[in-house]
Amino acid sequence: MRAEEIQITLRDGSRCLLRSPRPEDGEAVLRHLRRVAAESPFTAFLPEEISNTLREEQAFLKRQLVSPNRFMLAGFVENRLIGLGAVGPAAANRKCSHRAELGLSIRRRWWGLGLGRALVDGLCREAGRMGYERMALSVMEDNVRAVALYESCGFERFGLLPDAYRTEGEPQAAILMSKVL
Repeated sequence: MRAEEIQITLRDGSRCLLRSPRPEDGEAVLRHLRRVAAESPFTAFLPEEISNTLREEQAFLKRQLVSPNRFMLAGFVENRLIGLGAVGPAAANRKCSHRAELGLSIRRRWWGLGLGRALVDGLCREAGRMGYERMALSVMEDNVRAVALYESCGFERFGLLPDAYRTEGEPQAAILMSKVL
């Protein structure tokens, strides 16, 4: 599904364009994911685990634009990708077709400027339009900023998954969160 383009102003005065990433953004998306994984301890992946080739990423982004149940939203400042969010089905079976899952990544330099809220709000709004009734996500327990963002967007904690992640061999729990759309 393709997003309507929207201009927002971040807290530092930067103008940010929100839109769906397109196939020609493939290189920027791969670079973004690798950079976020390198600079943040809160991703579920490491930079070297981003293994798509440019061609594979471009094909993936093309499929996202026409998918009836998947949606991506990206934030660009001066044509630089600084944030990326995605919504997709929680599971492939019909019994779970009312539930979506949300993923979000923002470059560290842009934390706390309102981009996360804009992306989460846009993703939830579009998920509701696609027919989803509930949004779920998991977040590392010590990612206090993200937990606060999600709670301020209406997500509620519904569980804790112990040892969901291993950071340098140390177990870390995931907070499971959900929101009715």
